[in-house]
Amino acid sequence: MKYENRVVAFIDILGFKSLLNETTRKDGSDNEENIDALIKAYETIKDVWEIDEIYDSLSKPTSRKVSIFSDSIVVSFEVGEESQVFSTLLDIKHLIMRLVYRKILCRGAVAIGKFIHTDDYLFGPALVEAYTLESKAAMYPRIILDRDVIDVAARNKPSRHSSDDEMKYVESLLEQDSDGMYYIDYFFKARTELDDPEYDFPEYIELLGDIIRKGLMGSSHHGKADLRVKYLWMRERYNRMVEIVTDKKSVSGLEDSGLSEVAEFYKNLKKISPNKDNKALHRTSR
Repeated sequence: MKYENRVVAFIDILGFKSLLNETTRKDGSDNEENIDALIKAYETIKDVWEIDEIYDSLSKPTSRKVSIFSDSIVVSFEVGEESQVFSTLLDIKHLIMRLVYRKILCRGAVAIGKFIHTDDYLFGPALVEAYTLESKAAMYPRIILDRDVIDVAARNKPSRHSSDDEMKYVESLLEQDSDGMYYIDYFFKARTELDDPEYDFPEYIELLGDIIRKGLMGSSHHGKADLRVKYLWMRERYNRMVEIVTDKKSVSGLEDSGLSEVAEFYKNLKKISPNKDNKALHRTSR
């Protein structure tokens, strides 16, 4: 058997140890409610990939493989597969968003290189690279990738549109962070993936805000500076999103369209207040 040249994503479910701890009570008995919640989280993760497998089986074969074990997910596909960069990044975005609805965050990285991925085993330098990027460079609740992955998308675009178009589709899922890395945007750009964006996005925004506020409060209360920095990063992106959706022209447009309730939500939407700890985020990001 030889290595294949594959794009590899390594995704880590954050706070998994805490989730496990919550499945057992102090007296040693099982907390069935929390066990069920963890099982549902696993089902959410599997559902993203299984739905896509059904779609692929109805259209064309795919080289993509997915392995889920403990708190980690590995997704890979052959570098030369047509439009698979966009398809996989989109599915990862859906995964991030579905986990947000369960108040679970993840972190990860995407790399390119030699890799063997079967139903029985997975190994290779590309996985080591993705794991190293996730643990050393991702830092915050984000899934990062290098520009090389976007370039792969341009080379393996469908015949029905140009390389520039394919890059635009991929870039529509991404934002470039302050450290130069690209990450899958699950803040403002999550809006387009919702079933009913106008009405569903306010709920999604509230969920994100609640996760961030509770995270900041909890990390401050327990003195966990490293955890606090992660939520400070999220707060900065959240506040940037709030600036966009509360723009007066956008709100007026909603009112003109008869969406007065939605417009009222955005009128009342506030940023998560900054504090002195914001300096720590900027120092860490450099």
